[in-house]
Amino acid sequence: MAKYLTLWEMDTSKTPVDPKEQATLYGKQLEMVKKQLAEGLINDWGIFAGGGGGYAIGEGDATDVFKGVLPFSPYAKFKTQPVLSVDEVAEVMKSMMG
Repeated sequence: MAKYLTLWEMDTSKTPVDPKEQATLYGKQLEMVKKQLAEGLINDWGIFAGGGGGYAIGEGDATDVFKGVLPFSPYAKFKTQPVLSVDEVAEVMKSMMG
């Protein structure tokens, strides 16, 4: 099963200007994140200390990634990269040595 790192950034052109409306939106989004964590769709999630962006780590395939990010559209932009573990890298290096 593939592991993915998704970096996200809030699209402030899509978020409410009013602080109370922002808090309501962000509260709903945090509940969705908690649900994804509980269901195992993502394994880790965080926001950068400066706010406005963060990351999620999950396992699965491309459809799982899409399923995970879709509920946050259009309020966030995403960049996702598949990642290899240290064991996977070691296996590749071992196979190259003959």
